[in-house]
Amino acid sequence: MARSGLPLVLAILFVDVVGEGLVYPITPNFLQALGGGTAQEAARLYGWSLALYAGLTLFFAPAWGVLSDRYGRRPILLLSMAGAALGNLLTALAPGLELYFLGRIVAAVTSANLVVVNAYLADASPPEQRARNFGLVGAVFGFGFVIGPALGGLVGDWDLRAPFWAVAGLSAFTFTLALVLLPESLKPERRKKTLRWLEANPFGALTALARYPLLRPLGWTILLSSLAMNMLVAVWIPYGTYRYGFGPTENGFILAAFGLMSALGQGLVVPWLVSRLGEHRAIPLGLGVSALSLLLYGLASTPWLLFAALAIGALGAVDEPALQALISRHIRPNEQGSVQGALATIGNLMGVVGPVAGTHLLSSFSGPQAVAELPGAPFFAGALCVALGLGIAHRTLRRLAAGLVK
Repeated sequence: MARSGLPLVLAILFVDVVGEGLVYPITPNFLQALGGGTAQEAARLYGWSLALYAGLTLFFAPAWGVLSDRYGRRPILLLSMAGAALGNLLTALAPGLELYFLGRIVAAVTSANLVVVNAYLADASPPEQRARNFGLVGAVFGFGFVIGPALGGLVGDWDLRAPFWAVAGLSAFTFTLALVLLPESLKPERRKKTLRWLEANPFGALTALARYPLLRPLGWTILLSSLAMNMLVAVWIPYGTYRYGFGPTENGFILAAFGLMSALGQGLVVPWLVSRLGEHRAIPLGLGVSALSLLLYGLASTPWLLFAALAIGALGAVDEPALQALISRHIRPNEQGSVQGALATIGNLMGVVGPVAGTHLLSSFSGPQAVAELPGAPFFAGALCVALGLGIAHRTLRRLAAGLVK
């Protein structure tokens, strides 16, 4: 029965990703209109908005994972969609910055879709299909990242508030669909009988990883890979503007290309590679290709070389879903939500640290005040992070194959 809910939970996640993409291109202008300041002041406010959202998600996502292990996935997903609808409605109605930030706080506090969708997939997927289904999550993110910003720019040209209205409406629509059609994936007899609130805070949640010797080192691999990805995303537009002279049109195109390559990699390459190589070989391959592609991004002297690096990077998309599938095989059913919450904590923490680190490196190594002219520094640092993660994963997988770790 729960398997019938897989398309719907992926659709819910898609709406969530598209919604974030819809507001992405217009938020700095919207903040400037609300605050009445300069573009530079609006950019700083935008940075605070991103940090606020990432920080609140860091603190609240693990709690939703723990609660979903106790009360089921369905009620938490419904609450998250209702929160997204309310938060974006408040933002769309905002006459000033206060209500804007209140709306973002509501949306961030109730943001549980990724954690609970991953747990739902683990519940409803047989072990041999988990890598494929986790790859579909990556494809959803990729296609959402292509569609959302493009639509947001078009709708925002008409009215800066329109994207927020659109996200509120979409969230209300998916809430209604889920309320009527979404089955529960976690049967009552498989739920936790008590709540471990230590796991419900952002760092206490990591105790869920500590209970499994396999997860401690792989958690470091995920952290390093996530740090590299968040640095990449944060500097992508300013790097293109500085190094290649890209304007808004070119930056939009390169963002769309990045999202499309990611979606194709997750949706097509991941299932094909994992089915042929297995998770144990797909993980180091994906990490190695990711490190190489980051290195090439930093070295690319022309836009065409950047596009070539993007194509290579699509192969690297196999590492995250293969890691997710491997981890889910070694977790008890009533701890899938806690573990997914812990993994989300790692990603959210890097969502705060990565943009700060990446933009600091870019500003330090480009422009007239540069320590040295090396604009690819954030990508080189990211490649080093992924290479370290690869070393940890390779050693852990060898020990797992030898039966030295479980």
